[in-house]
Amino acid sequence: MNKLVFIIFVALVHIHAAKTLAKPLSSQEHVTTTNAHFEMKSRWLKHTDGSLVNDPQTSGLIFRNGFLLSIGDGSALKDKQLKLLPIDHTNQQLQEKLIPIVQSDAVKQSCFVDYLDHGPDLEALAQDPIDPNVVIIATEDFYEFRLSEACFKRYGQTGSTAYPSLLLRVEIGEHQAVITHVKALQFPTEYRVGNYPNDGVEGLTFGAGKKLYIGVEKDLNNRPRIFETTITADFWNSNTMVVVKDSELVLPPFKDNNNHPINGLTYIPTSDTDGFVIAAARNDNQLWILDTAKQKAPLVIELDFLAESRSQACPQWQKMDNYSIEGVVVVENTLWLINDPWKAAYKKNAICPDMLDTYVQMTPLLSRLDIAQAWLQR
Repeated sequence: MNKLVFIIFVALVHIHAAKTLAKPLSSQEHVTTTNAHFEMKSRWLKHTDGSLVNDPQTSGLIFRNGFLLSIGDGSALKDKQLKLLPIDHTNQQLQEKLIPIVQSDAVKQSCFVDYLDHGPDLEALAQDPIDPNVVIIATEDFYEFRLSEACFKRYGQTGSTAYPSLLLRVEIGEHQAVITHVKALQFPTEYRVGNYPNDGVEGLTFGAGKKLYIGVEKDLNNRPRIFETTITADFWNSNTMVVVKDSELVLPPFKDNNNHPINGLTYIPTSDTDGFVIAAARNDNQLWILDTAKQKAPLVIELDFLAESRSQACPQWQKMDNYSIEGVVVVENTLWLINDPWKAAYKKNAICPDMLDTYVQMTPLLSRLDIAQAWLQR
């Protein structure tokens, strides 16, 4: 091989290697990395007087005006349903003034007024990236409600549950939060999402370009899914359903057919067009770090949750049997997590009997984890 041919050969090899490295991963490329394993020393959510917060069923988490913000889901105590829950993360205190969520006059004329009046199952929360006073909330289906015949003709083809999952546009004011618009979600039938009224949308987060990522607990293949839609300028101004599409984000592979639900999403930008979605995998006690550019294999962060003791008869920190992550958000260089106490399993955490009363109250815990920059490097 003469010198010129050799130089051309080496150049072609480098070009091929560069293209290979830049090639997006497909969802069929089952590549994943377990990055690290962390102990999460978690602290109880309290009122400002130091008493424990009783059964708020915290779902979703964002950061706004210096406070974490969560919501009470459909199984929370009545005084915490249809409320935004402001939390001071520096001392794990729920603020005294909860923010009631009410309907605008226009929403009261919609097909969804009865469902929203009753107390919907609010399960996910996203901060609008442009308007700090606007948040988006998702609902799961509710067994007791059916659409009227006229409304069913318009919103009945959900591709999933009998009653559609909804996106609520909510404007936060000084004393209350107002649902200004409602949009019903439609999942194309080829996605085979399945009719799972209590295993539906559990995560929302905005990515680049007002792209809204929508985490669903499981489909007919018992697999979690992340869909997407874009909130355009006229998104809320029509009565049509929101037809979502598969985000095609590469998720970790699973060796079994058990449930691996996604119960929280957040986003870290790395450029104007790309970043990383962080998904909270509730049953697995994991965080999945997913590259929206689809170039880096998903990272799996393993978590062991430890609850602080409230009794001198118990260890200072006790490993939990069930945490059930339901919200995750980035605050500067820290991830904050909150759980939604699972009523069927929470008392199993009381390995030390003196802690049983705390778990009976279904008090959630806050956890924090510093973000390693290596997680976000391609």
